[in-house]
Amino acid sequence: MIEEEITLKIPKSIVNQIDELVKEGYFSSRDEFIRYAVRESLTEIVISKKISIEECRKIWKDYKTRKKDIKIDEKEIKELLDEVDKEWKKWRKLR
Repeated sequence: MIEEEITLKIPKSIVNQIDELVKEGYFSSRDEFIRYAVRESLTEIVISKKISIEECRKIWKDYKTRKKDIKIDEKEIKELLDEVDKEWKKWRKLR
């Protein structure tokens, strides 16, 4: 893997929190924490972009082509949204 060095300024309070995690053994160094944080942030952004853009477009397109056959049941929609919310929260805890 080719690495590129970057310089960044981080508030002291955040650096203190990072140092505490390193001290507690969660990470071997500040560098390791920052690489982890950047990787996790990028993953989250990519996943949410894929869901919000690609999947929503597909769902909307499917809906528009079938809307005359669909009867909207608000209770069913709420249950589905609650289920999605629970799965999202479970997924977030695993990360």
